[in-house]
Amino acid sequence: MPCLADLSLPDHSDILGRHTSLAVGAFVLVLVGVVLLVRRTSAARNDIELQLRKLGEAPSIGHLPVEPVRGTDPLAAGWNALLERVSGRAALDRLEQRLRESQSGSTSTQLSAVLNSLSDGVAVTDLQDTITSANSVLRGLLGQSGHEDAAGQSMLTMLSELCGPDAVSIRERMTRSSRPVVMEARRGEQIADGVLRVARKPVLDGSSHVTAYVWSIRDITQQKLAEDMRNQFVYTATHELRTPLANIKAYAETLAGHSDIDFEQQKQFYNTISSEATRLARFVDELLNVSQMESGALSLTRHETDMLRLIEEVVEHVQPEIRRKSIAFASHTPPKLPRLTVDKDKLIASMVNLLGNAVKYTPAEGQVRLEVEVDDRCLHLHVEDSGIGISEDERARIFDKFFRSSDARVQEINGSGLGLAFTQEVARLHGGSVSVASELNKGSRFTMSLPLEQDTRPQDRSQ
Repeated sequence: MPCLADLSLPDHSDILGRHTSLAVGAFVLVLVGVVLLVRRTSAARNDIELQLRKLGEAPSIGHLPVEPVRGTDPLAAGWNALLERVSGRAALDRLEQRLRESQSGSTSTQLSAVLNSLSDGVAVTDLQDTITSANSVLRGLLGQSGHEDAAGQSMLTMLSELCGPDAVSIRERMTRSSRPVVMEARRGEQIADGVLRVARKPVLDGSSHVTAYVWSIRDITQQKLAEDMRNQFVYTATHELRTPLANIKAYAETLAGHSDIDFEQQKQFYNTISSEATRLARFVDELLNVSQMESGALSLTRHETDMLRLIEEVVEHVQPEIRRKSIAFASHTPPKLPRLTVDKDKLIASMVNLLGNAVKYTPAEGQVRLEVEVDDRCLHLHVEDSGIGISEDERARIFDKFFRSSDARVQEINGSGLGLAFTQEVARLHGGSVSVASELNKGSRFTMSLPLEQDTRPQDRSQ
């Protein structure tokens, strides 16, 4: 048996020492962990504070001067989560901005195309009258080519240069106030030189302050020419109606009130009344023809016609006026002419217009010549005179309805301005044409050409 001395208890001091060593080691490990955690947290906090300081000093928020921080602690995790959300929102904002820019560019291009398709010139100017934008039509009206840019130029200066006769009026009215203004401006002394309708309207902001001006410019030359010709026609028509009516009334009253008028004088009075009535009937026919021309209802009633006999009838109509003015008249026609399928009455009226005008606008004892030519395709009727002639700038308009020359010598002679328009329309309906060569103070030469093979189909008015 072992003795009691060998069964002695362990040394408590050794056990305590070992436990103490373990506790100290654990404390050191915890302390090291805490120090490392505090250091890592402090580094993240310092990094975050530095980025926040940069963010506060940044001039704009377009590019954020921030980035994620390292670490898994709540502070770093919260910062990184915040940056992720902000970055996502910024990406969405950039996408929306690009979409808006794309839509804005598309809308701007579409608006520019719409403005350039307008028939009116449109421009925007600032308060100092400087053009900021303009469509291509306005550049054309202002005398610029399509690729030139009107931006930066003065609208009033350009209009003043363009509309010399009304330059002072334009500047006075446009600078007098900022209220809407509409006016007409001439480009020359004559209407045919050009007339512009100029309109300016202010652009107001929310406080009713003028921020810019919108200009609209329209070329109304053709409208003004039509109005001028219409007014001239009304004046001429009044004269054409009043004169024969007055003569008819005067001679009729004389015949009714005097029983002692001899037979020859009565015959003269009756002839005058008949002549004036014929004049009225012819004028009414011209008005009816114009009405039919305007509506496209002027039609032909064709029959096979002896053209030689037709020309003789035309000459018979004009012969009294030829004799009255002692005109030296010459007619040259081939011995035989082809028979054409034409509207005899309308063709006679057309040729009477041509030959009658030659006699009417040729001074007494002048010369008038009628010549007929035939080639392989057409029959040509030439009417030549030594009369007043037509100026070069009016030659292109003599076939317009209601047009009469501004020459004082023409204005003194009765006329409606409808005869040549009717003649041209009749020639066109027959598939032919009317042309003119003229020189002022030397005379004119009109030519009506009719095809030998008449097309009886309806003619297109656009031809």
